[in-house]
Amino acid sequence: MAEQLILKGTLEGHNGWVTSLATSMENPNMLLSASRDKTLIIWNLTRDETQYGYPKRSLHGHSHIVSDCVRSPPPHTIAFWRAGVI
Repeated sequence: MAEQLILKGTLEGHNGWVTSLATSMENPNMLLSASRDKTLIIWNLTRDETQYGYPKRSLHGHSHIVSDCVRSPPPHTIAFWRAGVI
């Protein structure tokens, strides 16, 4: 018998398609999402069955879609760059 995925809940916060998700082993209760709405959202995930997480912080200011995101190990730094700009 094949395994089945079961939708347990959704996280609401972006106004466009989500383009990337990132997690880390160091902090499994945190999720980073990137979106076509030009934002990144840092989520605090919960074990509550009525609310699976909430947006802890929204990062605005990009002039184009955010196509990818990645978490790095401590010191908990998030880096931003634009292709072609050094």
